[in-house]
Amino acid sequence: MKYKLFIFSLLLLSCNSGKQSTNLIDISLDTWILENQEVKSLLSDYIHALKKYPSREKSFIVMDYRVINDSTFSFILWESVDICSFIYLAPLTIFQFENRLICLKTNQLNIFRINDDFLIEFMKKNYPDQYMYYLKFGNYPPPITGGWLEWELFFQNDHFICKKVLHTP
Repeated sequence: MKYKLFIFSLLLLSCNSGKQSTNLIDISLDTWILENQEVKSLLSDYIHALKKYPSREKSFIVMDYRVINDSTFSFILWESVDICSFIYLAPLTIFQFENRLICLKTNQLNIFRINDDFLIEFMKKNYPDQYMYYLKFGNYPPPITGGWLEWELFFQNDHFICKKVLHTP
């Protein structure tokens, strides 16, 4: 029940949008403030850990919310550099943290998708090679795969319990 309230709250809050600048493009971002200090600290640690690896131009972080049971959930964090993360993962909201674009998504609620006009404009401005593919073939390009740093952060009763490194570059 707790995760249903969480998702409902996300949907309600996402209706309040404002124009904010990101390191990728100017887009309408939900006016979110990350308040949980544990999540802030862990997300900051992840961003810091990314600096150990070669920079990925115009990357953003995907934060995948997964419910494990009534008292346990996790966030899987990974870095993305292509339009496919927006197409296939359909973020619930997009926000900025430490000058990084963060896309919060969940597999628990697959009733939304991002507007095609936004996707095409985003791709055109940020991923011109992928946009050229789209123009040539009339379809979105296949996902870019590679060695991303991937963490899973586990929470129980709303408190962090452990981190699992799923993949390192």
